[in-house]
Amino acid sequence: MLFQKIMQSSIIYKHIIDNMHDGILTVDSNGQITSINPAGEKILEIHKTDIINRKYVEIFFDDPQNDDFNQVILDAVYESSNSHHKIVDFYTGTKLKSLFLTTSFLKANIENEVETIGIVAVFSDITELQELRDASIAMDKIKTLNAQLQQFSYLDALTNVPNRRFFDESLSREWKCAVRDQEPLSLIIIDVDYFKEFNDTFGHQHADQCLIQIAAVLRETLKRPSDFLARYGGDEFAVILPKTHGEAAHQITKKIKQGVIDLNITHPCSPIGIVTITLGLACINPTKENSPEALFTAADQALYRAKKAGRNKIME
Repeated sequence: MLFQKIMQSSIIYKHIIDNMHDGILTVDSNGQITSINPAGEKILEIHKTDIINRKYVEIFFDDPQNDDFNQVILDAVYESSNSHHKIVDFYTGTKLKSLFLTTSFLKANIENEVETIGIVAVFSDITELQELRDASIAMDKIKTLNAQLQQFSYLDALTNVPNRRFFDESLSREWKCAVRDQEPLSLIIIDVDYFKEFNDTFGHQHADQCLIQIAAVLRETLKRPSDFLARYGGDEFAVILPKTHGEAAHQITKKIKQGVIDLNITHPCSPIGIVTITLGLACINPTKENSPEALFTAADQALYRAKKAGRNKIME
């Protein structure tokens, strides 16, 4: 009766092992392979008859891509730690697979003492999961790079403020919002006075630093999150002021002009000896009958009149 129970247990145990989806490999304390189940044969692409009762190092040490797999197995065989687990690569000879490998001790009761007789290694093929994970990471990187490229495409490389492309899109968007909300919209166009002469006198490097300083002043002067600053091109900047009427816009314009004067950047070709700016201001109540171009044209014409009047001025 006892023998039948033992045999029955053995049959059940073998059935479970043989029908597992995970691979199982056993190695004795001398490093000799003692068993492998069908799933293990399939995952490692190896035949049981080729490996049973042979030394582990004789079978699996052919390819350096399997170093991590081998190290986990041998650490379990020759070290005292009870278990190891790790994601490792395994090259079958035809394909590189990602395996989740776990090892633990095999113990037996010998003469009333529990002794370690080897290890059991359980491994799952997670190649597809790793590929999905790698693809997900790659997609995240692509999204990040696209976001950076998008940012670069909208920012002026020198001053780090929005560029003309971003300005055009923002003006169109703010115009539509103003039409919808029946709110005023103001635009300032700014030109650095005698900038070509400044560049000719001091060179490109100093001219670039001048523009960077001016951009910083403009950015600091605009307090509201909705106010929009852009480098329109060359030495020209533009400021969009949503929901802002003429008088409020004029006050902001004066602060911008004074902020640049306060920089006190030496300019021998300027009538007052320092860098100044000229500003054209326009304010309009947008409607469906007119367009953003009307606002831009009005500000541009105001700038032209201010420059013609001697520069370092504000015109509306």
